[in-house]
Formats: sequence, C-alpha cells, structure tokens
Amino acid sequence: MDGPDGAHARRQAIIDRLLSDALRPAGGVVLPSHDALPADIRMTVDRLLAKADAERRRSLTYDDLEEALPPRDVTADDLEAIFWVLAEYGIELDEGD
Repeated sequence: MDGPDGAHARRQAIIDRLLSDALRPAGGVVLPSHDALPADIRMTVDRLLAKADAERRRSLTYDDLEEALPPRDVTADDLEAIFWVLAEYGIELDEGD
C-alpha cells in the first residue's frame, strides 16, 4: 500500500494532467492573443473594450463593432480574433435593439 501520501500524489498527478489538457488548444490551434493582433485590429479591440467599460455593459452590438473597425477590408480571421479577445473579457456581440 502506498498510504495516504501516495494516493494524494496520484490524484494530484491526474489533476495536473487534466488541467494541462484543458489549457492546451484543441487540435494544435493557437488562439489569438491581443498582443499578437495587427495594430489596427488591436486598436479596434481596445475601442470596443473601452466602450463596454464606459457603458458598464457585458455586450456590444454589431453596430458598435462596425463603428470601431478600421477603414480597410477586414478578414474573417481578423473578425474571429476580435470576437475571441472580446469573449476572453466576457463581452459578447449581439443584434442590438
């Protein structure tokens, strides 16, 4: 018998492995980080976060997003990154009123 310390060590190893698996992106996909975004998209995210903070809201509208986007063609990857970073801050986009 391993005793209580051995059982604890085995449980802790299982917990550590589960946490590690949960923090690792599925399929090797690397999720965007705010700092890795292009400068204009980073500024868009910053404007949206500031608006949500100023209005003390946990959601923004697609109109808010449209106003904050840079004056260039925004790719689907850019939009996905914006949505992802906003979600990390607990902010969702909705249709509005």
